[in-house]
Amino acid sequence: MGFIFTTYKRFVSALIIVLISGALMAQSTTKEKVEAMRVAFITNRLELRPEEAKQFWPIYNSYRHDLTQLRRSFFPKDDGSDPHLDANRQLEFEQKKLDLKKQYLPQFEQVIGKAKVNKLVSAEEDFKRLLIQTMRNRREQRPGGRW
Repeated sequence: MGFIFTTYKRFVSALIIVLISGALMAQSTTKEKVEAMRVAFITNRLELRPEEAKQFWPIYNSYRHDLTQLRRSFFPKDDGSDPHLDANRQLEFEQKKLDLKKQYLPQFEQVIGKAKVNKLVSAEEDFKRLLIQTMRNRREQRPGGRW
C-alpha cells in the first residue's frame, strides 16, 4: 500500500510539473509565469492530493488577492514618491498582514490539516528565496552585467 501511494504521489507531482511547464510555454507575462511556478512549487512541496488541491487553491488565491490589496493600501504606486514606510506604518502593515494570515489559518487547516499548513509557511518563504535567486542569476547572465 505504501509503495503504491508513494508511486501515485510521484506520478501526480510529475504530471503537475509537466502541465505547469506546458502552461509556462503558452503564457506571455512574467507575472503569469511566476504564479504558475508558485502553484507548482507549493503543490509539490505540500504533496497536495487532487481533492485537497481542488479545495486549497481557491482559498489560497483569495488569501493572495487580499494580501495584494493590503500591500496596495500601504505602499504608494510607482509615482516617484518614497516607497518606504515610517516605522509605525511599517509595523501597522506587518500587523495587518499577520491578522490576515490568522484569518485564513482555520480555512487552510480545515482543508489540508495543520502539518501541511506548517509546510505552507516554509514553502512560501522557500519559493520567495528561489524566485529572488532566479532573478539574480538571470540579471547576472545578461550581457553587460547586472544592469
